[in-house]
Amino acid sequence: MIKRIEDMVMLPEILKISGMSFPDNLKKTDFPNVKLFQLRYKVDEYEVEGLIAAPTDYIEKEYPVLIFNRGGNRDFGRLREGVIIRYASYGFICMGSKYRGNEGGTGKEDFGGEDVHDVTTLIDIAEKLSFAAAGGVFMIGHSRGGMMTWRAIKLCGDRIKAAAVKAGLSDCVDMYESRTEDMKDDFFELVGGAPQDYPAEYALRSAVCFAKQLKVPVLIEHGTEDWRVNLSQSVRMHELLDRYGTKNKLIIYQGADHSLKGYPADKDIIEWFIQYGYPKELLRKMPKEC
Repeated sequence: MIKRIEDMVMLPEILKISGMSFPDNLKKTDFPNVKLFQLRYKVDEYEVEGLIAAPTDYIEKEYPVLIFNRGGNRDFGRLREGVIIRYASYGFICMGSKYRGNEGGTGKEDFGGEDVHDVTTLIDIAEKLSFAAAGGVFMIGHSRGGMMTWRAIKLCGDRIKAAAVKAGLSDCVDMYESRTEDMKDDFFELVGGAPQDYPAEYALRSAVCFAKQLKVPVLIEHGTEDWRVNLSQSVRMHELLDRYGTKNKLIIYQGADHSLKGYPADKDIIEWFIQYGYPKELLRKMPKEC
């Protein structure tokens, strides 16, 4: 029985887990009731770095697990401790992957290909935690993390109770064609080349190509001033999920950029999760904005 976060080292997937101090840009007094840990875990033949945070009373309360999928790639958009801490402070055991090959991990990420296993393995781990609520995890993905979330939903189905995609990537061809050369370089380096040369790889990573297979309730959030991921991608996903009868909701924030900072995105996510099984009595506080 895994009764404490420190005991997770007994799981075959966990290579190391240790407590962490809060980063210098965060005040412990702002989050006095949250613990932060660093973990190193095994995925396929690789060793992957990640983070986990939980309310200090997590053993008594059995909070649900929330998996947060970071955006960006490699060093850009790294998994920030503050995000994991923030979601834990709402009333979750929050876990996140840095993805293979990053920050001391082995292997190389491939932008939504085999590295989706870095996310699904966290679900495997969560299901073995006796101190966490049973019955499925919640999931949030931002930007590239949205792509990871769509793929995890396809692979794991109802092991995920509900999800939220914030300014999420769902059409890699659209992103390749609409972004600057630096993003095209990322696709060449991480996926292999252009869409016309690797159509199957782009389809694998694009939820617009497998929307019919997605059956988990999803909240889709996007800002009108997002220049990294086109708003039209979220609109199209909403239309496709409606067509196939999947429960979903699209919220468009007028004036919001890619970060959604200054808008009630987190509040809307928590309300969505409550609608799909988060125990409202465990909510420690309702966020106002990102």
